[in-house]
Amino acid sequence: MLNPPSQYATDANLAARQRFWAVSRREPAFDLFPWVLDLAGVGPDSVAAVLDVGCGNGRYEHQMEGRRHRGQRVALDLSAGMLTALGAGDRVQGDAQHLPVRSGSFDVVLAPHMLYHVPDVAMAAREAKRALRSDGIFVAVTNGDDNLGGLSAIVEEAVNTGWRMRRPAEEHFSLENGGAQLTAVFADVTKVECPQSDVVVSEADALADYVASIADHYADQVDDPWPTVVERVHRRCVRQIEAGGPLRIATAVGAFVCR
Repeated sequence: MLNPPSQYATDANLAARQRFWAVSRREPAFDLFPWVLDLAGVGPDSVAAVLDVGCGNGRYEHQMEGRRHRGQRVALDLSAGMLTALGAGDRVQGDAQHLPVRSGSFDVVLAPHMLYHVPDVAMAAREAKRALRSDGIFVAVTNGDDNLGGLSAIVEEAVNTGWRMRRPAEEHFSLENGGAQLTAVFADVTKVECPQSDVVVSEADALADYVASIADHYADQVDDPWPTVVERVHRRCVRQIEAGGPLRIATAVGAFVCR
């Protein structure tokens, strides 16, 4: 299931999901963005030239600014609407399968939670390798098949027809199937899983907004209008939180470090 064009026309849908993560704590505590940059070797005061492919609304850019990154930093996204949400810096509209950059011009290429939206993963990986210097590193972040399985179960119950909510990474580029795709391009591919943690949800509104933000992925697969599904999800979450406290939903996230 690839990305509908409407999903990222602006950063509104992404921002709804980011709000969910912002208001829901992780137990044990975990912060993905610095973890990824550490894997990529982009530490404080780094001078590495970094290409952020599928930059979205710039969370990794902000993280690098906070680390006083001093090297070249290029943020690239297919969506012009996404790029308007970024602040200062080099912003490029472009396709991961045809990167508009010179060969051998970056020390680090990041592909954070985006390869499962790309029609041809191998082509995007080859382009990332082309953009890297000989000793460069490519870091592709993705989800495992079980990521947020508890959320999927809530949505499936709200639909109540036996329908299954198949998530993009599950079918196209996940922790389970991504390694083989990248090994065809890179000589050295290492899978690194994030420390296991649960997202603890205490705000039903934020979870409902998350489900609303993925309407264009799933609305045409179910009989009821998607807003009806969202309302059922909201009601169930409110009841569960009031009766038993915050919801705990397991995560499964990691990265492939490629050289």
